[in-house]
Amino acid sequence: RHYFIQSNLSSHVRCPLSTMTADMRAMLDELMGRDRNLSLVEKEKAMEHWSDPGVCKYHLVKFCPHDLFTNTRADLGPCKYQTHDVKIRETYRTSQRWKTMGYETKFLRFLEGIVDDMERKIKKQHERLEHDERYMRAEQEKADEERNSRLEELNKEIDEMLEKMAEAGSVGNVDEAQEMMAQVETMRQERESIKSAKVEEPARKVFLVKQNVPFINEMKHMEVCPICGAFLVVNDTQTRVDAHLSGKQHVGYALIRDAIKELRVSAHKHILQCFKICVIKSMLKVFQVFQLLKFLFLFY
Repeated sequence: RHYFIQSNLSSHVRCPLSTMTADMRAMLDELMGRDRNLSLVEKEKAMEHWSDPGVCKYHLVKFCPHDLFTNTRADLGPCKYQTHDVKIRETYRTSQRWKTMGYETKFLRFLEGIVDDMERKIKKQHERLEHDERYMRAEQEKADEERNSRLEELNKEIDEMLEKMAEAGSVGNVDEAQEMMAQVETMRQERESIKSAKVEEPARKVFLVKQNVPFINEMKHMEVCPICGAFLVVNDTQTRVDAHLSGKQHVGYALIRDAIKELRVSAHKHILQCFKICVIKSMLKVFQVFQLLKFLFLFY
């Protein structure tokens, strides 16, 4: 009975230990991989092949786009393929099937789709800025018309008041003339304040907020980044410019655009090479046929 109780207690103690061991094993698998205890030869044998379905084919070509914009507005989400191994990419590039599986073409099409979406966004951003400029010009013209109209009214009122003041002074009505003079001074001060007042861009901040356009200062002009489509302040400080150029979205889209150019050049060279090979093979076949006809002609 004592032995039964002791064994029963030991089984209860052993359960949490086994759970902790499994957790630790899972953590080590995640950090160091499941093949952490294998030798180099065993690791090479156990390593996945580049054609396996779990290997990211975009990473084989150059890089995985899903890793470029993590935790940003342009996040593409997690990659559906689990394996992104540099060694597997090296084995693919050194194999005889390199650039013959169509991975490069699929990768190029995927990147072109990302850039096409960005180009549409850039076009919309330019349309927003153009709409903003048209709105501001219309509001500015309206404000200028109201300002000029008020100045004309003040000039007319001042001239009329001066004439009345002169008439009152000629008949000896000094008190009335002094009251008119005070009114004239008030109107002159208003006129000078209107002339010297800085014309502000009316309702710009409210307009930008309604249009969901990011802004730093309503008096600063904006432009659109041709790479990532972000709004930039014209003639901004170098610190802000450097921060933008080193940002994750700008760097990611610049990397994608450079990769597209490189892949297009590589594809063009590959097509030319294939064309040359086809031409050479065709010429060889023609030469062989010519030699055969020559032999038949001499033989007969």
